[in-house]
Amino acid sequence: MDLEALYDEILSGKPAHAAVAHRTLWKVTGRDRVRYLNGQVTSDVAALSAGSAIYAALLTTKGRLVADLWIGASDDALWIDGPTPERDSLEARLRQFLAADDVEIERLDGWTLTRAFPDSSTFALPTPSPSVAFRSARFGLPGLDLWSPEAGVGEIGIPIPEALLESLRLEARFPQWGKELHPGDLPQEVGMDPLAISYRKGCYVGQEIVSRLHHIGHPNRMLVLLTAPPGSGTLQAGAGLWQAEDEVGRVTSVARSFAKKCEIALGIVKRGSSVPGTPLSCNGSNVEVIAPLRMPCGP
Repeated sequence: MDLEALYDEILSGKPAHAAVAHRTLWKVTGRDRVRYLNGQVTSDVAALSAGSAIYAALLTTKGRLVADLWIGASDDALWIDGPTPERDSLEARLRQFLAADDVEIERLDGWTLTRAFPDSSTFALPTPSPSVAFRSARFGLPGLDLWSPEAGVGEIGIPIPEALLESLRLEARFPQWGKELHPGDLPQEVGMDPLAISYRKGCYVGQEIVSRLHHIGHPNRMLVLLTAPPGSGTLQAGAGLWQAEDEVGRVTSVARSFAKKCEIALGIVKRGSSVPGTPLSCNGSNVEVIAPLRMPCGP
């Protein structure tokens, strides 16, 4: 398969799809669902329109990450997907502050997620009828999240291999659970600001810490995009990043960039080493901090 040609076809708008693993779906109903969920997550659920999804973080009371979420809206429900490895702690946290609220939270085990590119009104919804679809910027490109209670939704254009999804995600500097994101992280240190944080909405659990860091402090670490010149050694996730004699961070994800035609990586480094143009080294190879090659598109 010619991944470079496939990359160009996807960016030009040719229909394509990929199965997305390791995400679990919840359905939230009840007349208080928007108010309640808006008080739990970092994004503004009240501004969400039917058929769209937003990215968000679910935090502890101390502002630490429990999970990353995509929250979609339909006319009668909110739909939340989060990382499957954290599904039990995630669900417990979602229910933690329920009291007299008219809210029902149902976990939909067995539902599967297919990502379709581009965001097209010509895509037919999968069957059976309980299936749902939301526009989102998952992987940093406009597209549709198609959730179905069956094993996928069949063929929708070209199948996309995981290596190409990683290229798209890294070019947009979009973090992923288990790579850049882990329980206990501060969301602003791992690339979730501004993708998943609203500073205009009302109160939510963990807001005080997030707001204080934004207005009167600064994150000590930052998620950065790195490029390695052609011919340099292969980058590896977990490898140390060095500035002169000091280790300043670690590589979290590596992919081939078909835009730059070289290897790129995401890494989390000390704030002083995060400015685009900063030269670093990794396993004896020179790398450089660069700006995202493509800004994530909103839903």
